[in-house]
Order: sequence, then C-alpha cells, then structure tokens
Amino acid sequence: MNKLSLVLYLSLVLVSLRAESELNFEHHVEIIEGEEYIQTPFGLMLKECIQNVPSGTFVEELEDGSIHLTNDEQNFAKKILKSDRCSQRNPTMNLNQWIDNGGYWLPNGLTLRSFEGNYRVPNNPLTTNNQVLYYFIGSQNNDGSGPGLSIIQPVLSYYHGWYFQSWNCCPQGQAIKADAVTGIKPYDTIYGSVTVQNNVANITSTNKAGKSSVLSVAQNGRNFNWIDATLEVYQITACTDFPTDYLEYTNMKVVLSNGQTIQPAWNDDYGKSQCNGKLTIIDPSTIKIQHNLHAQEQQ
Repeated sequence: MNKLSLVLYLSLVLVSLRAESELNFEHHVEIIEGEEYIQTPFGLMLKECIQNVPSGTFVEELEDGSIHLTNDEQNFAKKILKSDRCSQRNPTMNLNQWIDNGGYWLPNGLTLRSFEGNYRVPNNPLTTNNQVLYYFIGSQNNDGSGPGLSIIQPVLSYYHGWYFQSWNCCPQGQAIKADAVTGIKPYDTIYGSVTVQNNVANITSTNKAGKSSVLSVAQNGRNFNWIDATLEVYQITACTDFPTDYLEYTNMKVVLSNGQTIQPAWNDDYGKSQCNGKLTIIDPSTIKIQHNLHAQEQQ
C-alpha cells in the first residue's frame, strides 16, 4: 500500500469511527403525526425545540422570550426566537418517567450553592432494543420562582453505549445540551456537579479521562431549592434492557447558599420499580440504583 492509499484508508477509518461514535448518542428522529421528535431526558420533544451547543456555552433568557446562547472560546453565538410551539409543549409540565428517585427539599429560606458527586457506571445491558437510560443528580426551582421551572443536571445516558452530557430543561420550552463526552466504559467512576453562584448555574459532566461537558445558565431569579438522584427510562421492552449491575452515586456533597455543608435526609417516594428495581439510600452521600435483583434482594 502506497503512502497516498494509506492516508485515504486511515481517513476513511477515522470517518467511520466518528460516525459510529455519533450514532451511539444521537437518537433517531421519530415521526409522530407528521412532526419530528427526538428522545430527551424530558420525554419526546420536537426536534426544533432541542439545542445542542459547544461545551462551555452560556444560556440566557431575554425579556422578549428569546434565548441567547454564547461561547466566546468556540466563537459561537445563537439567538433562539420565542416559539409558541416549544413553550406550549414545555415538558416540565409533565415529567413522569422517573422510576427510581431520591429527593430532598433544602431547608426553608436557603437555596443551593453546589451539589456534586461521583457516578459508578454499571455494566452494559444484555440487550439493545433502542432503550434509553438516564442517570443523573440535579436540582430544580420547585418553589415557583423565576420565569418557570428549570432543571439543571449532569446526565449519564445509555443509548447503544454510554455518554455523559450537561442538560438544562426547559427555558421557554427549549431543551439545551452541551456536547457530550464519550469514552465511558462500565465500572468507570465519573463526576457530575451543579453549582449556583453569582447568578449563574453551572453544570459539569466529567469522564474518567478528565474531559468535560459544561453548560452555564443564567439563574434569572430562580431559587434552586430541591435536589435529586434519579434514574429515568424510555423504550424498555425487556428486563434485559436494564444493566444487571448497579449504578451508585458516591461522595455526594451538598452546600447551601449560606455556605453550610449539609447531610441530606433523602426521601424515596417511588419504592420498588419495574424489573425488580430498587433504590437504596446507603447514607447521605451514597445512593445505589439496581434492577434485575432477586426477589429477596428487592425487599
């Protein structure tokens, strides 16, 4: 093989690998009543209401209902005009696919400064049936403050492979996600955090190699007063679509707006879940989620 042929061959291999990697975490478009939808951690959303942005992008809602996205390092700027189609179908009005969840209300009068923790990645599911798994810690303004409910979360996702991505749902009905980090393997320990300081909420999703997906969001008067550690699923057709091993959130640390570090008294409102699933609150800094347990282990 001559030098030119070798270069062409390697280029084709790289393109193929890149395409395969992209397919691993870009969900296919579903056509429903003539409309294009894509799966998100907030359910199926209109494709036009989902924004993928470079890592490090800043999200700001403007008074006219538009959203300004900027990233000086990536020379990226985009203005999204207010869309009645997106705002009227805002998925924060109907979130119902959380099957395992530990939640905690922050003390009255205080809000979140930071919530961080490690995720232990479980094994790959035995079957691949286009199922989507979303594991995340995160925070919401559940007190009605600001211009609407906002969810900030570093999301570990499984769709034909694992990837880690920072999400914000859903200002003006728009779901905004920073470029995902890949190269995540079963049993890796990865890191996620949300911080709220100087009127900005920062979401960070970092893989084992130290590469991060980062999204920054203007706080816009929202009081992030509730936190959670969750598993959310879609398109499960068999119990083998779940990992047999566990996802574990460890070293979770919560700091309040007054600088106090607290030990959350997590509440499990969901109980046992499908396919012999169980969320176990081990201690204030550790929560384990597992499915396909033996019946006696689910007790």
